[in-house]
Amino acid sequence: MSDSEEEVQEISTSHIQTISATPPYISTFINNNLEQLNKIYEEGLQLFETGILGFQCSQENNKMDVQFMNEQHICETMHPDSWGKLKQSIPEGKKLFLIMDQDINSVFLVYI
Repeated sequence: MSDSEEEVQEISTSHIQTISATPPYISTFINNNLEQLNKIYEEGLQLFETGILGFQCSQENNKMDVQFMNEQHICETMHPDSWGKLKQSIPEGKKLFLIMDQDINSVFLVYI
């Protein structure tokens, strides 16, 4: 199995969690930068109409890369069927953050 297939499997079996389920350095970053993160999200929606915020994180490397992921980008990360189900599950008025913690090789799906 290739790395990308393993990633797809991991993401498709993740559970939606609250921000408190993420490692403390991630929840602190989100809470301290929520206004800017909302701005990135809203600008992405204006350009692409649908999508999520994606985070690549590493506390060891002091890394927190944030980007808006449109549907094409999302489907490079997870199977299109998984994205379809996930998109339908997002509560109205909520944003979905896809957070990949490279240090612990974990993916968190968090509604904000």
